[in-house]
Amino acid sequence: MFQPAPTTAKERATFIKKQQEDALARLPLNALFIVLWIRSDPPRQNDFHWGYYFHTSAMGGTKYHMRNLGGGWMPDHGPTGGVFKSNFLCVLVQVAIVPGTVYGQLDQIMRSHDGDVNSIPGVTCRVWLMKILQKLIQQGIVRCSNVDALSQECMAIGNQYSASAAINQQPRPVVRSRLCL
Repeated sequence: MFQPAPTTAKERATFIKKQQEDALARLPLNALFIVLWIRSDPPRQNDFHWGYYFHTSAMGGTKYHMRNLGGGWMPDHGPTGGVFKSNFLCVLVQVAIVPGTVYGQLDQIMRSHDGDVNSIPGVTCRVWLMKILQKLIQQGIVRCSNVDALSQECMAIGNQYSASAAINQQPRPVVRSRLCL
């Protein structure tokens, strides 16, 4: 059904909110995503903030990521219904469908470096994410044979969508990794 483009700021905000809610509801349940956010406008090539999002219901899921608040990296995990509402969201890259029997194990792995993240050599959000990814692969939660290739794939996908993220085009894209699942 054709809908005319919103003309007022309020109509546009309502339209965007609906698009974001619809995009969230369309995500596959139990899907694990690597999430990329742009860090600057204009976006720079291969320059993203990295995190995870685990989608457990049509209304939301759990975000897992590390934030650098100047004094080091800190965990910022928790429930969210607003993954598509995140400022500077670039793209979600699906890397797994997680069986219900391993939810607890997934959460435990995601939090496994919360107390010592700053002792990881050269830690950044991406370094933390890749370290967690290796554990998820070792436990059979994510099926991927080449972590470095997955990192490159995510960067290429992020670069492809970074300009549209800078202008806040909605809804943000969801892409399935060709190297996982």
